[in-house]
Amino acid sequence: MDNLLGLLFVFLWASASTAAKYGFQSQPPLTVLSLRFAIAAAMMLVWSYGIRRNTALPRGHQWGQLAIVGLTNSTLFLGAAWLSLREVTVGLYSLFLATMPFLVAVLSLVWLGRRVTAQEWLGIAVAAVGLIIVAAPSLANSAATWRGLALLVVAMLSQAIGSVYLKWTALTLPSGVINTWQLVLGLIFLLPFAAALNGDAVLQVTPQLVGGLAWSVLMVSVIANALMFTLQKRDPLRASVWLLLAPVFSYLQAALVLGEPIRPFDVVGAALVMAGLAISGAMTVRPLAGVPKRRTADQVAPPPR
Repeated sequence: MDNLLGLLFVFLWASASTAAKYGFQSQPPLTVLSLRFAIAAAMMLVWSYGIRRNTALPRGHQWGQLAIVGLTNSTLFLGAAWLSLREVTVGLYSLFLATMPFLVAVLSLVWLGRRVTAQEWLGIAVAAVGLIIVAAPSLANSAATWRGLALLVVAMLSQAIGSVYLKWTALTLPSGVINTWQLVLGLIFLLPFAAALNGDAVLQVTPQLVGGLAWSVLMVSVIANALMFTLQKRDPLRASVWLLLAPVFSYLQAALVLGEPIRPFDVVGAALVMAGLAISGAMTVRPLAGVPKRRTADQVAPPPR
């Protein structure tokens, strides 16, 4: 049963970028993202304070901390990521975001004083080679642009900074409350960017928009996140291992839904990125039965999508 849940989780998790690109074709992406934030935020508020009647409200300096989390984890991360999807393939996007644990490790070294081991540096090097193998031909074949890659870097840095900051600040609020308000604040910060970058472009209600939004909110934000928390409670290590398959599913979904080609260098690059993650221990392979494996405090769970 856990294997079926894991496969369903990684399939839905990987589909986030494909659903996003599918949903905003010929649409202003930040306006679509604002609509997604608004729907998800409304659902979270109803769930947290209506159905569950959670009375825990942020107080004082916690609002400032939540504002930073919302700005980095929602506004800048997803805003830059969705803009990049106009200029890079879903496969390349997924590979870049798969290296997030490496950035978290390096920022933890600078910010939290955490030591990066030689094994982790080796994993970073292997994954970097894989990214170069995929990115260079994509640029040469016009499947990606330098601006798209720069936006991906901004997205990765924003998410990594937000993850390390959240760990550093140690917010004393339930995770559901944190997710609810960082989403609300992320929407508030996103609206000026959407107005400035999308201009006077308006949404056109199309089957792609409705389908992409419905899938992103229900199948990714709700079901995939619920599966993630279920798997983490049962076995945190194995929950992390499933994410190694995310780039593979992303390539297959993009090929089937968007018609994006899968080239030999994509396969080689994806394999190296996943190998780098495994070597570094960022995604730790589950130990054999009877052999205990310690989960370090520095392993970071994937962000809700």
